[in-house]
Amino acid sequence: MIKRILLPIFILSQFLILHSQSKPDIFGSINARQIGPAVMSGRITSITGVNTDPLTVYVGAAAGGAWKTTNGGTTFKPLFDEHTQSIGTITIDQKHPDTIWVGTGEINVRNSVSVGDGIYRSTDGGKNWQHLGLENSERIAKIIIHPENPDIVLAAVMGNLWNSSEDRGVYKTTDSGKSWEKILYVDENTGCSDISISPQDPDLLIAGMWEFRRTPYSFKSGGKGSGLYISKDGGSDWEQIDIDKDAGELGRISVSFSEVDPAIAYALVESKNTSLYRSLDEGKTWEKRTSSSLVSERPFYFSALFPDPVDTNKIYKPGLSLYVSNDGGKIFNTPFIEGGRVHSDHHALWINPKNNSHLYLGTDGGLYISYDKGSTWNFCNNLPLSQFYHVAVDNQKPFNVYGGLQDNGSWFGPSKSPGGITNSDWESIGFGDGFNVIPDRTDDHFIYWQWQGGNTIRYNRQTKEAKEITPSSDDPEIKLSFNWNTPVIQSPAIPGVLYIGSQFLYRSTDRGDSWTKISPDLTTNDPQKLKQETSGGLTTDYSTEKNHGTIFTISE
Repeated sequence: MIKRILLPIFILSQFLILHSQSKPDIFGSINARQIGPAVMSGRITSITGVNTDPLTVYVGAAAGGAWKTTNGGTTFKPLFDEHTQSIGTITIDQKHPDTIWVGTGEINVRNSVSVGDGIYRSTDGGKNWQHLGLENSERIAKIIIHPENPDIVLAAVMGNLWNSSEDRGVYKTTDSGKSWEKILYVDENTGCSDISISPQDPDLLIAGMWEFRRTPYSFKSGGKGSGLYISKDGGSDWEQIDIDKDAGELGRISVSFSEVDPAIAYALVESKNTSLYRSLDEGKTWEKRTSSSLVSERPFYFSALFPDPVDTNKIYKPGLSLYVSNDGGKIFNTPFIEGGRVHSDHHALWINPKNNSHLYLGTDGGLYISYDKGSTWNFCNNLPLSQFYHVAVDNQKPFNVYGGLQDNGSWFGPSKSPGGITNSDWESIGFGDGFNVIPDRTDDHFIYWQWQGGNTIRYNRQTKEAKEITPSSDDPEIKLSFNWNTPVIQSPAIPGVLYIGSQFLYRSTDRGDSWTKISPDLTTNDPQKLKQETSGGLTTDYSTEKNHGTIFTISE
């Protein structure tokens, strides 16, 4: 009898699913609404300002689109909501500041990055955009506009992260993007990580080419394709420069001419001994300035240089923090003297050329502004750029929304609030990279939250007690392997029952106080894919994001 009932119910359910899928207006007039938050913001990938009007600044986000302020950060307007939200670079035509070019696709190639769909241009300050090709570029690292002829534009295409592609290299247009020519290409595994143009001679170009590849279980930065190239004729011909005969194989390369003295150029070069180099003769010869830990930390992720537009001896190098050298790159330190608390992981910087005390800094936690060369900072808590890994809701009235954010912890906030939802309505309950945040189904006091690599915490909202409940191995010979984005669910039927996955499936009946392993190893357990601790290529980089041989999703 049960079987006879279940079959027609199953058929009916499939009919209803197919029927609903055929109606694009299934949700009728329901509209999405913005509930924030902006209190913690999110990863900034590019910042550029108008040289003649430093209150007008454009900001590109890893997964939050492009934004514009005309009042120095007091308010921002989104410009790119109708296009891909992953921004690689933004460039302004300084002689025609209403013309803005955007290259899409994040260039900080961690495991969780979004892709782009080419290059865009606006000629009215960001109100309208035209897609101008390079749709297979996936990620564009830099756009350069010829200072004397705005129809000539160069694009540094980094290319695909997870596979080979012939769409990599340096591209050039002479007709404002109507057509593109690939003018520098190494191979299908090597993209252009950076390019710089001499402010004195626009035919003089320096480009860094980078071989890289990510798989679900490894990352390789560096290879025979990486190298430093120079062109003296606007990109028609290129010469590979042996920047350091003792450097060996190279990885990611960042390059930049000084805006003050065009004879000065800098290059940050990843190798087994990652170093900063300086040239005093327009790139003909190079001197190693330093190999300190401040310039060599995570070179695949922190690879940007910003020479000061006023002081020829000052250069900024973003990393875990913001570092500055006052002697042409020999010694770096942090500029923070007081009030320098900013979110870690820095990627973007714009220095006001009219006042080099005025800085805009982009980090994994949002945008900061300094008026004293980085001694103190103001945080722009009006850019809602949070990157949610997961979202959940509870059964309260009004219901609360929960989520884990890339590098910004775990949070929850109300679905509505008197006078409207504000940043102050959101409450932080976790740290690190936040993933699943799950309100207990039957006890409103409990919330489960995670940080990367399976670390799971049970939080009591009433007592403020936080207890780690991550399972541990019952065999000292077996190390548990948790995914970067570890699945944890609660039973929809039985209160207090949780499941979590490493390579084994675990079950708890007491809200995580104890766990029982209820499965064998459910993965391939392939030893060739379990070498995360040695992965990274030239620079070993392990932070659980390449954990393989793990359970990825669970359903009861």
